[in-house]
Amino acid sequence: MKENMIKFTKDEINLINSIYEDCIDEKIDMDERNRKYKKEYTPEDILIAREERVYRQENLLEKYDNTLLTIRVNYPGINKNNYISFGIIKALSVLVTKEFNDKVLHKEFNITAEGPIITIIIKEEHNKVKLKAVEIEEKHTLGRCVDIDVYDKRGKGLSRSELGLCKRKCYLCSDFAQNCVRSRKHDMHEIEKFIKDKFEYYMIQKQ
Repeated sequence: MKENMIKFTKDEINLINSIYEDCIDEKIDMDERNRKYKKEYTPEDILIAREERVYRQENLLEKYDNTLLTIRVNYPGINKNNYISFGIIKALSVLVTKEFNDKVLHKEFNITAEGPIITIIIKEEHNKVKLKAVEIEEKHTLGRCVDIDVYDKRGKGLSRSELGLCKRKCYLCSDFAQNCVRSRKHDMHEIEKFIKDKFEYYMIQKQ
């Protein structure tokens, strides 16, 4: 069966290339990149991508034996790869890299059915990395638009509650984010508008 393909715009391609250039030891064949990243994904692809991400993370943890951090954009729907999601992931990727500077052992960028993902191995105690991740999620203009997950050397994900912090709140209401996701409380277009507005505001701030 022939795959449905989407074509990235010139601006999206430039963003993609700039993110790759910012990553450490990132090597990928250009033809393979174009083939893989132009696919129009399905809900089933998202489930498969999650399993593949876990597998990649396990391999990286085994290789580097240090804290692992991932950044994913909370973009709704199945078309998660676009100029806004790429712009958000690039901005926070640069920020996290600056925060940990010479403690970054490995950094890679992938575009999957889950959307753009940055994975970073950091030579730092996992609790400290988690606290910084929460600070970015809560205080940065784009922090509400992403999930920054932190894993210890064994691959165990750290929760906010383990550090004595409150669960993450939904950015559209006062309920906990997890409850809204499970109940699909908010319309997809409402979420998409929030993310777009945040990104546009961030871009204005940068000027």
